[in-house]
Amino acid sequence: MNHDSAQPSVYRDSLLIILKNILIIIVLPPLVFRIPFTPQKWKRIETAVTNFKEYVQEQVEEEKASAEAGKRGSGTLISNLVRASEERGTDVATPEYKPLSVPEILGNIFVFNFAGHGTTAISPAYSVLLLIAQPKAQDRIREELRFYLEGEVSEGWDYELSFPKLERCLAVLLETLRLYNRLPEVPKYTGSRARTITVGKAAINIPADTFVVPHLMSLHAQPRYWGHDSLTWRPSRWILNGAGTDSSDVGIRLSQETLHVPKKGSFIAWSEGARNCPGKKFAQVEFVATLAALFRDFYAEPVPKPGESLNAARDRANAMQCTHRSRLDTLANENLILDPAGFGI
Repeated sequence: MNHDSAQPSVYRDSLLIILKNILIIIVLPPLVFRIPFTPQKWKRIETAVTNFKEYVQEQVEEEKASAEAGKRGSGTLISNLVRASEERGTDVATPEYKPLSVPEILGNIFVFNFAGHGTTAISPAYSVLLLIAQPKAQDRIREELRFYLEGEVSEGWDYELSFPKLERCLAVLLETLRLYNRLPEVPKYTGSRARTITVGKAAINIPADTFVVPHLMSLHAQPRYWGHDSLTWRPSRWILNGAGTDSSDVGIRLSQETLHVPKKGSFIAWSEGARNCPGKKFAQVEFVATLAALFRDFYAEPVPKPGESLNAARDRANAMQCTHRSRLDTLANENLILDPAGFGI
């Protein structure tokens, strides 16, 4: 493996091959991929797995060396895992905690990539299209970003200082996941004993060893929880306005806004309960940081086709706001889905 400036592309390409062939990798032992005369595809898989491991191992060693030298971390997932592990391992108050080994760090990195790579990538893709279709929504998040991050270089953005304030940006993610979640259902399992749930005034007994699959999209489009416009993409529904929201002072308006907390069980984009998605916070921070980098200093518009007006181009982007009833119609829209290259931004 060539350890040079091309490493990020090696990591990306290797991860892509691994994710596409995960079932083969899980089922077959590593030795099989090294047998002579195996299919060329298997050899590429073996090379990808090796490159992925080598890349992560090198990054781990570099982060450990940086930490020992007192240098600031790079802010990547690998960096945070290594440094958090080292800190807990040297904490005299908790001697039972030991630093993560390289294989354990490798495993955590892979789980985050496997579980969150596609799901996290899809949310910004939908959100950007929806934001260019609704310039006012785009203006709202830019107002927030410029107020809280004006004059700061992105490398200096601080999670604890900045992320909790960017509620309008987070609202874009929440609203996108409400209507355009990658997962249509969230399976649950009763386990070895029966469970009783209450629906309205009725108690329903669910037998042991039973899978229950709540339909996420139906729940997220339920007018009972989301109002008469539950099928409309509207990030502002997540922002509650307090006193002073009519003020001409941006700081006063933003300081009076709070994020809406849905009724328990009405929003399960990351599942819910003790076994909800462990990457929830990571996905939220990554999404908000992406939105901040894209929209603080830039404005996104659709590229009209020849003879098409800007408003007509926005209407094409607005077709992404498919309702629960017209989702199949949207998937059949050749201009938007089957011809993605025809939609420029």
